[in-house]
Amino acid sequence: MKNKNTRPFAGFDNGLLELKLKQLSRVKAIDEILVSTNDPVVSTFTRNFGEEYDQRIKVEERPDELGRSSTPMSEFIKYLGTLRDEGTMLMTHVTHPFVTHSVFNELIGSWHAAEAEGHDSLLTMTKLHTFLWDAAGQPFNYDASVEKWPRSQDIDPLYEINHVAYLIPFARVREVGDRVGERPFMYEMDGEAVMDIDWEDQFDLLQDIALAKIHRGYELL
Repeated sequence: MKNKNTRPFAGFDNGLLELKLKQLSRVKAIDEILVSTNDPVVSTFTRNFGEEYDQRIKVEERPDELGRSSTPMSEFIKYLGTLRDEGTMLMTHVTHPFVTHSVFNELIGSWHAAEAEGHDSLLTMTKLHTFLWDAAGQPFNYDASVEKWPRSQDIDPLYEINHVAYLIPFARVREVGDRVGERPFMYEMDGEAVMDIDWEDQFDLLQDIALAKIHRGYELL
């Protein structure tokens, strides 16, 4: 999608980027808000927005070779681990418009609790308690020889990574070369917060939902 992150969205003239920066700006526990990009439009808006709205917002100019669609995500993640020597990285995406500041506060609180229990990272997951089949047309997560159609609540759940957020110390990213450590805490979440925008029809649908929420007096920030 062309200009997906900066085209107008639900009354935000600078789109999903503006919305996400305003959401993050309400999270007091965050020391810095880093926007990694090699898009000059994103860079210019982010710098201007940071100067006027929140001094914690900074642009991290992404090397062009890490901005290509052909670049493996693993290379980009290794790069992220070099952005700061210390502290914890909260990696999120502007394409989840319904992750409000209160959701981020909950995630940060859960990370602190998980870290105290010995976890080295946190990632958000969506629990799948449903019938899943493989490409051969066979049940994947239940035994049909025991019960053709078991109750869905009796099926062992699987978990989908929904990419809402990853929390992990920068030093740990460098150690494991990943945004998930060796003892991650799986933070379950569902509902509108996990809705993501990749395609044009998703953009239109989530914009309609956002406008409906605003009309009903719900807060997007």
